[in-house]
Amino acid sequence: MNSPTYNASRVWLLILSLVIIATITGCTVRYVAEYDASVKDEIIRIAKEVDLFYGRLLETPANQRQYDKSRDKYLEIEADLRALKMRNEIRAFNKESTKQTEIALDLWLQDKQSHKKANSVDDATIKLHRRQFSRVFVAMAKGEKAKK
Repeated sequence: MNSPTYNASRVWLLILSLVIIATITGCTVRYVAEYDASVKDEIIRIAKEVDLFYGRLLETPANQRQYDKSRDKYLEIEADLRALKMRNEIRAFNKESTKQTEIALDLWLQDKQSHKKANSVDDATIKLHRRQFSRVFVAMAKGEKAKK
């Protein structure tokens, strides 16, 4: 009959052996998704689209900022954010990036709904939303880059 101390020693010896084998063979344990340059590029592309969207709104006279004039662009950017979310969901160990994309999508949908409801948007709100999205996209890109 085996003693509990003997069994515990065997378990620790097995664990130590596995760690040594993993170290020697170059095996690594991953808890986050691997870096994907195309995802980082996509984040930057969408960030540029969002920035351009808000820049164009700022250049539009306030009395001409009706929602209908921006509807198609809202939908295009929404589709891009949904596609990015799906790309992040598909990748293993990618919960943080998926959550960041969900935050960006939720903010975008809130901004779209607010513009639709008011049928206009003022300069201060545009500038605030532009800064918010800049911070979100920088965090997303840095998060992807950190996976290198």
